[in-house]
Amino acid sequence: MESRVQDGAEALQKGCLHKEVSPAQWTVPEVCAWLGARHGDLAPLAAEHEVTGRALLRLTEGTLQRMGVEPCSRRWELLQELLGLRLQQELEELLCIVGREQHPRGHGDVPTDGPRSSPCPE
Repeated sequence: MESRVQDGAEALQKGCLHKEVSPAQWTVPEVCAWLGARHGDLAPLAAEHEVTGRALLRLTEGTLQRMGVEPCSRRWELLQELLGLRLQQELEELLCIVGREQHPRGHGDVPTDGPRSSPCPE
């Protein structure tokens, strides 16, 4: 746990929260894996509707209802989790912006030696 906190603090200093792919960039299989871990029976539904990460973050109560997600309490639970994902992504994007302003490309301690898998658009 301590190392995760340190990693997070270092990431905050560099301006990017994590090195994984942003939820908005998830493929259909990645969306299905995320849903499968939380709502197992919804993963096939996401695959059937070819829900990408971008589409996942834009789901609404009405869309979930049309997709057949019942009851209403289940839709609400999923929407709360999606809100958390949206907030996480927005925070990461803001941290990336702040990081770029503090460390312009080619200056400071921003690594320039090869590609990195960051949610920060270059």
